[in-house]
Amino acid sequence: MASRPLGGGRGSGRDGGGRSGRPGDGGGEVRRPQAPSEKRRAGAGARKAKQSRRRGQLEAAREAARPAPGRTLIEGRRPVVEALRAGRPMDRILLAPGANRAALGELLDLARGRGVEVQTVPRSVLDAEASSGAHQGVLAVVAPLQPIDLVELLALPLAGREPPFFLALDGVEDPHNLGALARSAEAAGCHGLIVPRHRSAPLSAVAVKTSAGALEHLPVAEVPNLARAVDHLRDAGVWCIGLDGAAQASLFDLQLADEPVCVVVGSEGSGLHRLVRDSCDVLVRIPMSGQVESLNASVAGALALFEVRRRRHSPPPP
Repeated sequence: MASRPLGGGRGSGRDGGGRSGRPGDGGGEVRRPQAPSEKRRAGAGARKAKQSRRRGQLEAAREAARPAPGRTLIEGRRPVVEALRAGRPMDRILLAPGANRAALGELLDLARGRGVEVQTVPRSVLDAEASSGAHQGVLAVVAPLQPIDLVELLALPLAGREPPFFLALDGVEDPHNLGALARSAEAAGCHGLIVPRHRSAPLSAVAVKTSAGALEHLPVAEVPNLARAVDHLRDAGVWCIGLDGAAQASLFDLQLADEPVCVVVGSEGSGLHRLVRDSCDVLVRIPMSGQVESLNASVAGALALFEVRRRRHSPPPP
């Protein structure tokens, strides 16, 4: 007699193992659908885990933007590029997401060449840490600029055969003006900037940003007393030319451009202090034809610096 297959015959609803043969279950256990409350709990757990990861990432980004002791921040594409070119010690560069990589090509190449780490952090972190309000999606953690003293500045070898050319600032306390004057000085070919230790804007991120990176290339001498520094410059053979709106002589009649010179610019409000004014070899004014009585310190300084530069490049009179 022919035997029937084990597990039942025709019409049987069981498989060979005695389990339910519902279509699509692959012979496995039937799962109970999740209740809505279980789904909510599972979704809440996933959201909490995601939020925790984001908080961790944000805190890591904030930590990266906090300079360690002995470090500071600079901001903006050009200042960071110039700091890389000048070789200033740099720990890392922080970029905002979506930063224009084409515009950052030079920066990224320089960073790669120097082995400087580049991190992407939320823009909100850059906004919170930036001082100038115009970081352009770029911050860098760097060593602070280190001023030198006046003796060191005078001992620096000068490029070419041009006579020494310096700029001294007497009480310029606005970092924007300091940065703008440094930018003009570097562009005009100055060999160094002289600032007093007190009553002067610091070499901060705002000053560096306003200078467009010029402070990376312009030696800065810090002196305890500017009047005595002017006396020292004069003893070293440098003519000190003070800008003073009440002076009788005109800047445009200046005949000292071919000599070693230092242009001395006063503060935004009161101009040159009395002792500094008395220490200068000559005082000159900028001729003005309009109704306003004075110029911004950075504008006046730039005019004087480029008048020296113009005279040094002009052919001698016949």
